[in-house]
Amino acid sequence: MTEVIAEEGFKTGEFRATRAPVQKRGQLRVEAILDAAEAVFGDMGVEAGTTNAIAERAGASVGSLYHFFPNKAAILEALTVRYAESMQNLLLKELRLEEPWVPLDVLFTQMIHSFATMDEVHPGYMAVCRATDSASGGKSQVSLQMEERMQLMVRMLLIRRMPGIADAEAVRHAALSVVVVHAVLDHAMSVSEPMRSDIRAALVDMMVRHFTPLEAEYPRPTPP
Repeated sequence: MTEVIAEEGFKTGEFRATRAPVQKRGQLRVEAILDAAEAVFGDMGVEAGTTNAIAERAGASVGSLYHFFPNKAAILEALTVRYAESMQNLLLKELRLEEPWVPLDVLFTQMIHSFATMDEVHPGYMAVCRATDSASGGKSQVSLQMEERMQLMVRMLLIRRMPGIADAEAVRHAALSVVVVHAVLDHAMSVSEPMRSDIRAALVDMMVRHFTPLEAEYPRPTPP
């Protein structure tokens, strides 16, 4: 797989720059290409999903695709940026940073639902994440940046919910929760229902059990 990707310019996380569109028409064309790439990678995987297949799915010429994306690597990079922004927006909505007193079971159910639905909202999400990580020999820089964004938001939530918690402790628990949730949901995607739903429910229960005593240690002030 690494050899196939490398042929299209994707080796160690180093990407050639994408040409940014300056007109609305160009922006729409870029979005159409990325939508097509998501569908192709979701159906065929990153290895089999060629730029020709992406251009055909987008209803565009290969030359038009290369005008904005010089190779598959540039498309993958643009998709990972799209995924990071989408995940951040989902988490900002579900974490309810302006409403920090949401019960933990409700909070984690919604948060894990956001993680779990990423592959439904973005069909190529898991395929792209795995391909970029594999080509990097571990976690790609983009994957690490995505995790850092998520960890920052969870840390903000913990500090709001648990006044008095040390920042270092909040950082540690945020990192643990993001890594565990991502790993378990990645596994859940490889099994079918009803086992997938059972794993997600067990993950919610595990997160609630982990953070309940922590909240008791750092009780929140009584709401006005």
